[in-house]
Amino acid sequence: MEAATGAAWRRRLQELARGVGNAHEPMFAPLLLSVSAQIDAIGVPEMVVDATKLRKNAAELRRMLGLPGVTCAVPSMMEFEALGGSVDNAVWPPQQRPGTALEVAALKTEPAALLRSARLAASVDAVRQFAAADASEPVIAIALTGPATLVSQLRAVTSANDSAETLYDLAGRLLAALVRLYCEAGAHLLQLHEAVAPHADEEHWKGALGTAGNVARFHRVPPLLVFAEGVTAPGWPSQAVPCVAPRTAMSPATPAHAQRWPDDPAAWPTLPVQAGHARLITTAADVQSTLALAELLGHVQRVRAVA
Repeated sequence: MEAATGAAWRRRLQELARGVGNAHEPMFAPLLLSVSAQIDAIGVPEMVVDATKLRKNAAELRRMLGLPGVTCAVPSMMEFEALGGSVDNAVWPPQQRPGTALEVAALKTEPAALLRSARLAASVDAVRQFAAADASEPVIAIALTGPATLVSQLRAVTSANDSAETLYDLAGRLLAALVRLYCEAGAHLLQLHEAVAPHADEEHWKGALGTAGNVARFHRVPPLLVFAEGVTAPGWPSQAVPCVAPRTAMSPATPAHAQRWPDDPAAWPTLPVQAGHARLITTAADVQSTLALAELLGHVQRVRAVA
């Protein structure tokens, strides 16, 4: 099914970033970061702070599954931690924990400050290693926490007097800085994942999306917007490429989009040869780290089978 080369997929992703190009079979790009730790039989917390192990495991899993892409970052409170938030990294996925209150005006979004985070530094370095090893293979995907979800995390440790506008401005600047880091390192696909909806803060949310999305598009990288299963999307703003559940009706004004499948591979349908204007298929979240690799391989072979 995945006959296109990495270079061809990269060109198609660049077209998606610009909203152009012809319909084609969708690229199958599930989020497969934590499960790759099984390649080296190490814990996920150990792998994600070691760029070489992260790259090696992601590359080997890609080879085993025969997929065009690798995942170098998934939503896992990495952004919150990079700002100085307290996170328990001994478990996976990491958990937010009570910590010192953060003063928004004092938080740094410059790359030098953000890269003090071991997880973030390793993730960006893994992208660089992939890009340096081969300029055309593989497609490098990063999935980050969306602005509404990041703001919900920040509200637990910032002042009640900080307005929605202030927090979304911070989230937008942070995500823009991260997107720039990843794109300059060599990433080809950006996904922003929302576990919550923005509700009354929709305009501020769109502003934050636009800040990050503009940086991605400048680098010819499509910024996908992915809502968790069960979360109602407040429409599909122009600031990002919609990533919708299968069979979702799309407006003719925004035909090019992506599809969101469950993060449980047992629930994956058969990969379509042609899915209208859906250019890419990803998952709502990172596939569970404990899923046996043999089982994962069986699911990938099943969904890619040609009827």
